[in-house]
Amino acid sequence: MVTERAELVVVGAGPAGLMAAIEAARAGVDVAVVDENRRPGGQIFRQLPDDFVVMDGARLGTEFRNGRQLLGELAGLTIRFLLGSVVWGSFEDRVLEVVNDDRGFRLESEVIVFATGAHDRPVPLPGWTLPGVLSVGGAQTLLKSQRILAGRRFLMAGTGPLQLVVTSQLANAGAEIVAVAEAVPMQALLRHVWPLIQGWRLTRDGIAYRWNLLRARVPWIAPSILVRVEGNEEVERATIATVDANWRPIPGTERTFKVDTVCVGYGLVPSVELLRLCGCALRYDETVEAWLPERDEWFETRKQGIYAVGDGAGIAGAAVATEEGRVAGLAVAARLGRISDAELRAAVSVPRRRLHRLGAFRAAMDAIYRVGPGLHELALPDTVVCRCEEVQLLDVQAAIEDGAVTLGQVKAWTRAGMGSCQGRMCSVPIAHLIARQTGGTVEGAGVHSALVPARPVAIRTLLADSQATRG
Repeated sequence: MVTERAELVVVGAGPAGLMAAIEAARAGVDVAVVDENRRPGGQIFRQLPDDFVVMDGARLGTEFRNGRQLLGELAGLTIRFLLGSVVWGSFEDRVLEVVNDDRGFRLESEVIVFATGAHDRPVPLPGWTLPGVLSVGGAQTLLKSQRILAGRRFLMAGTGPLQLVVTSQLANAGAEIVAVAEAVPMQALLRHVWPLIQGWRLTRDGIAYRWNLLRARVPWIAPSILVRVEGNEEVERATIATVDANWRPIPGTERTFKVDTVCVGYGLVPSVELLRLCGCALRYDETVEAWLPERDEWFETRKQGIYAVGDGAGIAGAAVATEEGRVAGLAVAARLGRISDAELRAAVSVPRRRLHRLGAFRAAMDAIYRVGPGLHELALPDTVVCRCEEVQLLDVQAAIEDGAVTLGQVKAWTRAGMGSCQGRMCSVPIAHLIARQTGGTVEGAGVHSALVPARPVAIRTLLADSQATRG
């Protein structure tokens, strides 16, 4: 198999990865950036294809403009972009296995910065596998990448800033939003006024999105969550219910809406699969209910030469991701001898101050939008919890009753987690089920084993490269 090399490999071309690449390249580091998408920008700064002509960028929102500004900083820099490329494994230190279209190759480096982003938190509930149910991230991707609305009549169900942003974007694009079911009441925000003031720029953006929905007369129903979706072969109805402080539905409060599309967005989960494959240590954070990499002040993991930045290391948004990427890129430049320690300390002083200011805002967001236990109790016995292997809740419950107390054991007994997503869709709900049914903790349920391929890869591509290498 062909081997390519770079001093620094950045995995992920969102704000964190791009800024790490930019700062390192400015210092003279040989940088390669790998991303699954065909264009840089990531989810938050996702750009339209070249075939689209943008007549008025203002109509595409601040994220589009901020993305264009960040991409503009690439001008004049020598950065090798490996776009449309999938990192599917790693068998040696700082050596990644990559597939680009029908070509496989190895990518060696002295340092790796992982900026892998996050995915929507899966929430199994009755009807969640019906066509017409999608994540808010999925709806946003369709809108940003192709200007396509996923449906006509939308019910938005979830919590947090992302739901607010995407709902506003959909409304601006002409979607009919019949209701927004927000799990967190407004009073929860009022208990964190000072951190919201400290993060005024982000708070201001949130107020603008909310005002946009008020002008569009979109019903905002809080506190409430989605409890089921119904339809024969696709979404026809969605039912929400008022919830108590633990997000458990209150009897007699259900409301049903006729819709063809349901967008679910109960927060994000960092994508740490590649970090695990590379042997990076993780810790479980109960507040955000996610496994996060252990990092030092420079965002280096406990695995030497591997850094983790952005939402892939902890959900904090584009502003934090950008500054973390900046610090990591500068730290790599110093590590490789391109700048001195004194230059490093001077260069990171401003981004560190920004991160400090954003820290209180980030902690407030984590506290306000912390997921309640009721969200993990919505599935019925016949609800599919592992979509890849079509494993139902009752199958997992039976395995736990028979003695399975970890995700690995449930996987071995039921196949839940053996599918192409490698447990990204089912590990969170199953871990909560194990904890609830055994009286243990979610952390105690562990994580799925780190296996290759981390992403689906065509066997013909690997065979072709293997034959080429032998030849």
